[in-house]
Amino acid sequence: MLYSMNDFMAIIPEIILAVFAIAILLIDLWLPKKLKGFNGILALLGVATSLASVIMTYGTNQSAFNNMFVMDASGSFASIIILLTTFVVIVMSFDFLKREDINVGEYYEILLFSVIAMQVLASTYNLITMFIAVETLSLGMYVLTGFLRDKDESVEGAMKYYILGSFASSFLVLGIGLMYGLFGSVDLNVIKSGLMQADSFHIWISIFAFLMIFVGFGFKVAAFPFHSWTPDVYAAAPTPISAFMSIAPKVASFLALMRFLVVGLGPIEIEWTKVLWVVAVLTMTFGNTVALWQKDLKRLLGYSSIAHAGYMLVGITAANALGYGAVMFYLFGYLFMNLGAFAVIEFISSKGDRNTEISHLKGFGYKYPILGAAMLIFMFSLAGVPPTAGFIGKYYLFSAAVKSQLYYLALIGVVNSAISAYFYLNIVVTMYMKGESEESINVLNSFPLKAVVIFGAIGVLYVGILPNSFLNIALHSIGF
Repeated sequence: MLYSMNDFMAIIPEIILAVFAIAILLIDLWLPKKLKGFNGILALLGVATSLASVIMTYGTNQSAFNNMFVMDASGSFASIIILLTTFVVIVMSFDFLKREDINVGEYYEILLFSVIAMQVLASTYNLITMFIAVETLSLGMYVLTGFLRDKDESVEGAMKYYILGSFASSFLVLGIGLMYGLFGSVDLNVIKSGLMQADSFHIWISIFAFLMIFVGFGFKVAAFPFHSWTPDVYAAAPTPISAFMSIAPKVASFLALMRFLVVGLGPIEIEWTKVLWVVAVLTMTFGNTVALWQKDLKRLLGYSSIAHAGYMLVGITAANALGYGAVMFYLFGYLFMNLGAFAVIEFISSKGDRNTEISHLKGFGYKYPILGAAMLIFMFSLAGVPPTAGFIGKYYLFSAAVKSQLYYLALIGVVNSAISAYFYLNIVVTMYMKGESEESINVLNSFPLKAVVIFGAIGVLYVGILPNSFLNIALHSIGF
């Protein structure tokens, strides 16, 4: 089958990343060890070029490759968040890779190919394309999780992630097979048309297929009860990769999930909102409750990530334009607070990504006032304290639920947010009110990491104080 030049023009950002990833792979073979850092510069250049191409074509609506790929505002907005996250994570990785003596060529190459898969996942209405994208990005995440080969926990975490991910993928592909068997297509628009004319038997089978497909998506976004991999993998993976996993795959997966539900399963909205109502409540309640007992920062942020997935599911459950837009807005704000928090963790960690316990932050706010103030901002934002991005994001998510008369769901979300304030503010108390740490911590003197922390803190406050422009972009990006 022949494709036109317009088809390839629609995937220019992905082509750019692929070219740079292959270039890194080839150049790394010839670079002496002293110049391995050049791979990071090359990766940054590739991400920046891809980001520029997405921004230049923002607002373009075009389908390509027989509707297997779409270029639209929602996909472009998701790509911007993913590429910004990737750019910052690469900057975070510079000193980390030197400290751990990791082969940087393989690291950046796998990272870029995973990003391509995420962009494709966020830009398709085709279930088969979604499945291939999910599997491709998952393979990259499995490998990057186990990149600290000298750390047993890293290899063990990668194996757990791989086994559980394979199990979830089997449900995903079986659900897709059922959808194809029912409607003779894996295109979401065709499935929607079929559901509008379906009898009760086909509708019940469709609901069963939805539940199977949701297992796959629920695993990627860390929704209860498909969350169990999250804290172990976050604690085991290299810190920059933990930061990356907490944002980029979720952006792509949440948008793909919204496309699947809103477009493909629009005619049975009542059924899937009931399921999501329960899942959202269990997800945020479990994440916040278990986080109360965590002593390690990375594990705490792992459970925090589960809880925040629950908040975003509230927006989808609301099933209105405000809810869908609020999810995208929240993901944009989440970028700044989570990347910043993980950057601070990287400052206090030692070789092998160890010493990340909360107790090591005792006196941190006085010893390192700028880093301490930034961490305070990140914790306030994650807890939903005004005037931060986290507060504004939660406000719009819960407002969407109220707009759809889901009062109890909104109330449970507010209560969960109040519960989360305990463990987030406990970190602030530890930094400023619990004396000095008994163990000496060699804080990494890294200009790139400092730049990431400052970038995150400014982003959290700017989005929180002046949210309108970003919210309008997020709302207008939802056109399905």
